[in-house]
Amino acid sequence: MILSWRGRLAARACRSRGVLATAAVYGLGGRFLTRGFYRAQGELVVGKPGTGGCMSLSFDVDYPEDAESLPEVCSFLDKLGLKASFAVVGRLVKSHPDLHRAVLDAGHEIINHTYSHPENELLHRGQQFDDLSAQEQKEQILQCHRVCQDLLDVSPQGFRAPHFGNVEGRLFYEILAGLGYRFSSSLTSAASPEFGLPFATEHGIWEFPVSCCPRHPFAVLDTWHSFRKPRARHSRAGQFSALVGELLELVCQNRGYLNLYLDPRDLVEFEEVRLAVELLASGKDKIPALTYGSHLAMILNRLSARE
Repeated sequence: MILSWRGRLAARACRSRGVLATAAVYGLGGRFLTRGFYRAQGELVVGKPGTGGCMSLSFDVDYPEDAESLPEVCSFLDKLGLKASFAVVGRLVKSHPDLHRAVLDAGHEIINHTYSHPENELLHRGQQFDDLSAQEQKEQILQCHRVCQDLLDVSPQGFRAPHFGNVEGRLFYEILAGLGYRFSSSLTSAASPEFGLPFATEHGIWEFPVSCCPRHPFAVLDTWHSFRKPRARHSRAGQFSALVGELLELVCQNRGYLNLYLDPRDLVEFEEVRLAVELLASGKDKIPALTYGSHLAMILNRLSARE
């Protein structure tokens, strides 16, 4: 498909991602690229039925504080009528099985987030997941899968790699396909080949990219970027929820895809995060909020109907 000039500009900026490209994007204003990015989504989605016109909410359960927050998070989501996907770490499932089981009891989705989350300062110091060998990555995925089967009586169909990065050179899509997995959410929208729309990888795994910040389009719009990292970008009252609202509006206008990723403890700790999730819930009358598994089922049904 031939993109508009705005779409081509957004594509070039995202694919360059060097110092000069970043300076140019932020110099023009991140919102300039973001608007072009979602217009490009709108152009592409016409030929990709089911990929756009919806949103997803996910949580990474990376620390004991996240696990301890799960009952309150599930209660909050239930009041809003939202279902979410929870990326779980095998070691934490082993130490907090009842808290993780409550996620399933509430009707949410569990996805595999490795056994020990490499480069987690508490669970697995000193190694990044992308630096592991293919066999080591497979063991991380398999161990978490078996823990979920044994303790939660669920076999995850989806995966999220620790931290996000580029799709090129990654080994785990082939591993996931060999293990019978169906989808992943391990990539940022800025690094994706379809402007953040879900897409099928060469190994048949569907990737659901995580949305980036409208002001800083190469960074994930999450609570680390906004609240917790040194010189956090959007910690003042009203900022984070306004950015989520901005993405929601762009997605509704262009029939694109919004994939918001949060940490459970931050929904409990920060009122601003709760306001952002309430904003998502208010958008359900315009676009549906789907777990990754439900979204994939919709995409496959639409593709089947076209054949």
